Amino acid sequence: MNSFLNKNYALFEKRFPSLSEMLKDDFDSFEKNPLPLNIENAKNGSPTVMDNKLALHSKYNPEREAQQFVANFSEDAYQAAVFISFGLGYAPIEFVKKHPSVPVIIIEPDPNYLLMAFSVLDWSSILNHENLIIAVKANVDAIQQILSQYKSSQLYTFTIPSQTAHCKDYAEAVKSIIKKNEQKDTINTNTLEKFSHLWLNNSCRNLRKLEILDGIQKYAGVNKKLSSPIPFVVLAAGPSLATILPYLKELKKRSIIICVDTALHSCLACGIEPDFIILVDPQYACAMHLEFLSAPTSILVTESAAWPSVFRFNCKEIVLCSSMFPIGQYFEKKMGQKGKLGAGGSVSTTAWDFARICGAKEIFIAGMDLGFPGKQTHIRGSQFEEREHRVSNRINSSETQSTTALMSAYPTYAQDYNGKKLLTDKRMSLFSWWFENNCQIAEEEGTRTYSITKESLAIKNIYSADVKDLLALPDLSGVKKEFFAIAQNVAEQYRQSSLKSDFNTVYSSFISNLEMLDAIAKKGLALCDKAIKNRLKAPEIFQELSLVDAKIMNSEAKDAASLVFPTERKIKELTKDLPQEPHLKSLYYSKIIYAELTKAIHEYLKTLSTVKFSNF
Repeated sequence: MNSFLNKNYALFEKRFPSLSEMLKDDFDSFEKNPLPLNIENAKNGSPTVMDNKLALHSKYNPEREAQQFVANFSEDAYQAAVFISFGLGYAPIEFVKKHPSVPVIIIEPDPNYLLMAFSVLDWSSILNHENLIIAVKANVDAIQQILSQYKSSQLYTFTIPSQTAHCKDYAEAVKSIIKKNEQKDTINTNTLEKFSHLWLNNSCRNLRKLEILDGIQKYAGVNKKLSSPIPFVVLAAGPSLATILPYLKELKKRSIIICVDTALHSCLACGIEPDFIILVDPQYACAMHLEFLSAPTSILVTESAAWPSVFRFNCKEIVLCSSMFPIGQYFEKKMGQKGKLGAGGSVSTTAWDFARICGAKEIFIAGMDLGFPGKQTHIRGSQFEEREHRVSNRINSSETQSTTALMSAYPTYAQDYNGKKLLTDKRMSLFSWWFENNCQIAEEEGTRTYSITKESLAIKNIYSADVKDLLALPDLSGVKKEFFAIAQNVAEQYRQSSLKSDFNTVYSSFISNLEMLDAIAKKGLALCDKAIKNRLKAPEIFQELSLVDAKIMNSEAKDAASLVFPTERKIKELTKDLPQEPHLKSLYYSKIIYAELTKAIHEYLKTLSTVKFSNF
């Protein structure tokens, strides 16, 4: 080893012992056969490198080039930096000098390029950086797991085409992950801004359901306890579901049927009540998917923020999954968890995850088209189509509504399981990406996923299967009874052993915590006004504000209040015209935050004051 490589390798081995052990063969190979690259001196005497006639750095002053490259990073705007490859490492070296406490994620698929950089430059400033992740030889799924720790808006990505030329496809895949995360975060922000007040209202009105209803945790792993594991069939509402409907009667004897809310109408029209119905979206429009329907032998899986009429649906039982919203999470923490379900933006993702949680070894999906087979948006007779007919008129016909749905989210073409072109869109690609990642993880854990509708979007890690394979299975009705008996026994044992707080106690505590948080925020408001009026008292008031902020952060009610607290995007809008003088800017910013917090608390208290709980 040369002196740089020896020093850098020793630091790398100390900092990342498991990773260095995994890459030991690569290190040994590099010592014997280094990359055939041309290391040259730039005009200022610093080393630079040519890779296949591509200059990876400036031929004049690579340090100055790197300084300019990282200059746009702002600690006020971003929380972490991502480097997709790095050449010799000039840019990350300059970055950690300027931002010693900002998390740094360095991604490089080829260990030889990392070792090449180790052999030319001193990487000690990077390898001693307090918050460093180096992802070497990691697959794209592992990169997704790393990046998912941050909001996409918090990540600043550094990439130079010449430095990623040796791993062009890999770099594009990583950038695609970042872009999809950005799309997902934008959708989440838009959804939160539009529906947060609805979620608060529904959650408050349904709070008592958290005490009364069982959670889905009673089904967790039950399929693995059976004498003969049962396959699970998930019914989504895509147009291709029509090809499976004639077989539902026989499929129900041989599998556990999970039906998403949008497909229930079609399922019942065939005379089949599914074993489970999944409805987790709190919107009124989703509650309408159950309107005028009845499934006395089905179990409805929903969440405490669902539209209140959902809980009046005529079915065998209603069970809850853990709430995605802060007030439900507050009460579950005190009274017992219901069981988390994955949320990939579609009810189909939730239905699939419920099957996985039940312990399914094989999950068969029908009608999850994630596209528009035959240029249809949903199966004929679904509530989506029925709604189109109900609200259609001469100007806005059902055909016009379908066309709008087809063209509203940047249509594109992909392939179905028959290898044919399928019209889809960017929104659907986010769902397929979720399945691609989660189905791979599930397969590694023993759960394999199939599509039994060949007209559906072909998704990596979801395999094509024929419905005839399911129909060839023996009748498993007796084993299904065993499945539900075990689940009920688990629920009964849980009820008898639970030592969690009762609803009345938790409710009183929640109101008290909200009122205390309101008093703290009002004190912060008053202190800000006092400091703005008398700047001489600002230093001592800043100390008091630090105590106020600490009390807010320690409040048990702060997360619940965050539901209707403005999003990061809204806060930027509210604070865009603040004074430029630093201390005054800080005071006005804090004043806005405290004011918005009191608004959120008052909305909770006002809503809860209108709710009448029985036995309270």
